[in-house]
Amino acid sequence: MHLTKEQSDMVEEMAYRLIEPSLIAINIEADEMQFIEELGIPGSEVRQAFYKGYVRQLVETREAVIKSARNGSNPSLEMMIQFFKQLKNYL
Repeated sequence: MHLTKEQSDMVEEMAYRLIEPSLIAINIEADEMQFIEELGIPGSEVRQAFYKGYVRQLVETREAVIKSARNGSNPSLEMMIQFFKQLKNYL
């Protein structure tokens, strides 16, 4: 599936806003099944655009959790511990 620059930008922005993939496909007037299939293919245009937005949101969310943890929030500290455990699996 080839995405235009406009479609790619739309996919990224909707993924940033945590819109589910089938709704993104409908919004950019793409075949839902093909879109979702390509989302699972490493290196595909769809996957790259989607994850650019998703990761940007993930970074902002984690930054907020880190800031909250530094300010003494126990729930945020617990989330930080989970982040460390997840990361440790890759190290």
